[in-house]
Amino acid sequence: MIQCCAPSIKRDSKMALEDLHQQFPLDALPVQSEGFSVNKIPCCWIITKDDDGRRIKLNDSSMLIWQLCEADNTVGDIIGALQEQFPDVDDMEKDIQRALDELLEEGLISMQSA
Repeated sequence: MIQCCAPSIKRDSKMALEDLHQQFPLDALPVQSEGFSVNKIPCCWIITKDDDGRRIKLNDSSMLIWQLCEADNTVGDIIGALQEQFPDVDDMEKDIQRALDELLEEGLISMQSA
């Protein structure tokens, strides 16, 4: 999903990947942060923080989720829209929750309560 220069997370081999990420309530409102420039390159999207030049690399899926944070979409709205658009994808909710957590961790979104 999101790729950057952050150090990798070491985890216990018994711990599930989803245990490392927050699970946001479906009525939470992810809001896109300001102060970023967006560039599309052949392999991915590069999001550059305007004030310090820090760059974050997003794949197409993460970029779509970030774009959906522009409107007044709740976490549930985003999950529902993507499940409707891609009905054959299994375990999409976990992937979306993980992407939202990574977007939050990178400062690309903030999360507001409904």
